[in-house]
Amino acid sequence: MAHIQHPASLNALQKYRQARTILRQTSRASNPAWYQDALNLNFQLHLRPDGSQISCFYFNHKKAQWTAGPSLTDDILRDASKLEASLTEILKYARADKNTSLGVILHIADEFATTELKRELNNPAALPELRETATHNPASIIEDASISADQASWRVLPYPAAGAEVMATAVTISLKYADLLTTFRHAGEKANFPVITKALSAPLVAMIGLPQLLKFTPGKAFVAVLQYDWFTALAFFNEHADLRLIRTLQHQSHGLPERSRRRAIATSSAALEFVDPDLFIMPLSMNADSELEENLSLAFSTSRVEVVKPTPIDGIPSWCPEPAIAAISTSNESQPISTTFTILRSEKWALQDFLPSRQEAIETYPRRSEMRLLSLLRLARAAILVFTFLGIAYFAWGMLNIARQPEWSFNLFEAEMLKGRLASLTVERQKAAHWDNLLEDRSKVWTSMEWLSRLFPENGGMLIKGYSHSARPDNNAGQAKVGFVKEWKISGFARDEALTTLNKLNTRDGINAHFASVARATHNSAFDPAIGNRSISVNVRTQENSSFKPVAPEDLSVADTSTYPYTFDLTITQRFEATDPMALTVPKAP
Repeated sequence: MAHIQHPASLNALQKYRQARTILRQTSRASNPAWYQDALNLNFQLHLRPDGSQISCFYFNHKKAQWTAGPSLTDDILRDASKLEASLTEILKYARADKNTSLGVILHIADEFATTELKRELNNPAALPELRETATHNPASIIEDASISADQASWRVLPYPAAGAEVMATAVTISLKYADLLTTFRHAGEKANFPVITKALSAPLVAMIGLPQLLKFTPGKAFVAVLQYDWFTALAFFNEHADLRLIRTLQHQSHGLPERSRRRAIATSSAALEFVDPDLFIMPLSMNADSELEENLSLAFSTSRVEVVKPTPIDGIPSWCPEPAIAAISTSNESQPISTTFTILRSEKWALQDFLPSRQEAIETYPRRSEMRLLSLLRLARAAILVFTFLGIAYFAWGMLNIARQPEWSFNLFEAEMLKGRLASLTVERQKAAHWDNLLEDRSKVWTSMEWLSRLFPENGGMLIKGYSHSARPDNNAGQAKVGFVKEWKISGFARDEALTTLNKLNTRDGINAHFASVARATHNSAFDPAIGNRSISVNVRTQENSSFKPVAPEDLSVADTSTYPYTFDLTITQRFEATDPMALTVPKAP
């Protein structure tokens, strides 16, 4: 990958281009391990330099399994070529088990020192601010004005005991391992494999494991004696198991005189007003003083003196419990016995990183939220390109389909021919419509006869002597269609029983019912009074027959007009308006 520059030296466009390069050439957008704590990663490498040797252990968090790590010595750490070869093997081993990251945790067990904070800062409410200031500007909070920020790293450690005169101290670690951790991180960046580092103070890590390792005497103060090769750390806890003081005794080349350790415990206990505190010895070095328990028992005969032996863990020596203590999940921790042990782990006071990446190196790469945004923008751009391509393809396919249609091959001569044919067909259609209209079944003979036969049923007491049927158009000049009138005139003779039929026909309902029955029987819509715009009127006139001669019923003859007492004249008129479907077309045929 091209050289990455600090964003402060780039303009906005250059920042964007560099961020896109990082997105394209690294896994920072897809692998969250780049932004996680080393202790939260699944696969970890724990290093523990204690002055005599460097202990290395691999830890698989999912399997809860410890295995021996690479063999590292001071000579390898000082030789760049040897260290590079070791790093290659470490990354190869980490990748072999399908891990996606490596957490490198350095437990610094070869140095430990404390420094007093300025008295005017003795305010418990200011602890979070002091913690942040110790990382970026330690000189502003340390009592010693001669400190140099480029030679050591300081982290605040609180004293949570109620009523304590001093609320916190500063733990000091040199920067001699800073380049080592930087080399680990650079190797991960070069391999595009997250290598996240963390430098812990081994004595602080050991302290947070005390609740699981010690059997406290309720209501009694105690002192934890943490034995390392190059120093001894003394942690003083009051009767509530809250930390009051932590101090260190540096060993000389010939070892630590026993009287110095006894004097330090005695004077500090007296200053803290501890009466016969319990003494818990934790041998945290392979070369720890095996006679310390006996010597302290003689010197503090009224105190309980006990050697703490951690529970054996496969893959880790009993004198090296810090890696296992640091890897314990907070959720799996038993109920803390005091405020001290609660905040040491939950607020990570004992797990502070003494050698983090430089702020400039952190700011060089985009934050996780920025990488996610760039990734979403890339996906959005890809989606837009895909949709654009699909839109163009759809448009091209539509154009191709249109070009394949016969209409696309337009020919002017053929169009004129089709136009002429269409005009001829239109004229033919108009002629057909004209004659269809004129030949409409308005008044056929057989339907008219059916109409007449149904009008006077057989043996109905009537004799027809005259019948005429005519049809004439309305005189409505200038209209495309005109209505017409059909008229029936019937005359004859009637007996008494026929008068009922004539009276019924002389009503609107009676005559409409007769026409409707004829329409149903003949399927001729001209007789249907419910269709179109048409009306029916009827006029019946009856009078006495002047030639009537009464005869006996058995002498009645159907053909003898003198046997009918009445004569009648029946006129029926059916009018079709110009808006009726059967109206006549006036113009001539085209």
